[in-house]
Amino acid sequence: MVVTLTVFAGMLALVVVRPRRWNEAWWTMLGAAAMVVLGLVSPREAISATVAGKNALLFLLSLLALSLLVGKSGFFDWAAIRCARIAKGNAHSLYRNAFVLGAIVTAIFSLDTTAVMLTPVMLAIVKRLKLPAAPYVVLCAFVANVGSLVLPVSNLTNILFADAFHMTFGAFAARMIAPQLMALITSYALLRWHFRRELPNHFDGESLPDPASMVPNRAYFLVCVTVLVVVLAGYFLAPLVGLEPYVIAFAGSGVLVIAGAATGRVQVRAASELSWGLFPFVVGLFVAVQGLENLGIVGVSARWLAHMRPGSPGELFAAAGATAFASNIMNNLPAALIARSVLLASHAHTGTVLASLVGADVGPMITPFGSLATMLVLALARREGEEVRAGKFVMLGLWATPVIVVATALALTVGLVLAR
Repeated sequence: MVVTLTVFAGMLALVVVRPRRWNEAWWTMLGAAAMVVLGLVSPREAISATVAGKNALLFLLSLLALSLLVGKSGFFDWAAIRCARIAKGNAHSLYRNAFVLGAIVTAIFSLDTTAVMLTPVMLAIVKRLKLPAAPYVVLCAFVANVGSLVLPVSNLTNILFADAFHMTFGAFAARMIAPQLMALITSYALLRWHFRRELPNHFDGESLPDPASMVPNRAYFLVCVTVLVVVLAGYFLAPLVGLEPYVIAFAGSGVLVIAGAATGRVQVRAASELSWGLFPFVVGLFVAVQGLENLGIVGVSARWLAHMRPGSPGELFAAAGATAFASNIMNNLPAALIARSVLLASHAHTGTVLASLVGADVGPMITPFGSLATMLVLALARREGEEVRAGKFVMLGLWATPVIVVATALALTVGLVLAR
């Protein structure tokens, strides 16, 4: 037990610290290798853990490709400038518009897209407008996480759960829309109150470019918007024809590759721009978490869950709280993987499964390493010279995150009760 916990804790520490600025994937793969070499995880178990997550990995690849190709159209820059223009010099309206845009991007493209593509754009805009950057950095970190509940594609944890518990795209969205709205409303209200003294009343928008100038090729841009609409509809229709949703995303990416090549917006070297490091990062976590599961954590947790009434409010709040706590201690992806195994072992109620996702998606906002998206946002901001100190982030998360988790879990509970 001591060896397993030491290896796992060391891996997480290296992921956070990133010695020599090496990619996080090096450290999760090193942790996985150590688990196998030390006999804590057998080679067969390592392979099985990876194969079990193949659908999630394929979905992740399709989403990364789709986000990259849409980014080539100037869509994210166009949308951000449009939000600033619509605000008409009202800084509070700009903050609201940025939050709404982040929520939409997160829901459709995933939280990592918000972190990697939207954060730099928003930082460039607030710098141009001479607005304080910290409120917008925190906004991007929060909305990337709290906005990732509503669709399976919004978060890798959602994909893992939807695949393991055989939830269709439509069924997942129908159950999560009310909790998602509650999470967003609560988060926005808390952030606006927290930064009430830092956000000015007005800004000078004369320096903003025309949104159309952000679009290098109008034809490709229009194709991207059309493909996004079709792909989103296809996610809901895919189960009716026996297709995995990632097939729809790959099909949409294929159309954009052809359109992008025809218009000169996409070239072969674009493949190198994909975040390939995410895949060994996730695979390493799959194997490392298997090492934790071999300690008997799943059995103990499943027995604890079995003492509660299935689907009861107490079980839902306990599941959300436990996963949120674990996410802030060990990162939300390994926490979600362990929770998934516990829920499968205990044949958990659907409501308990969704409550665990509330904790994994909305809950990891206390520590800067609670989710990879938060780490990416803070790292990108630091690279632009806009550092949000870890202490300030933690102090905000300590009081805001429990409120958001409780409010979201309550919305989920009420929705499930009304649906009976």
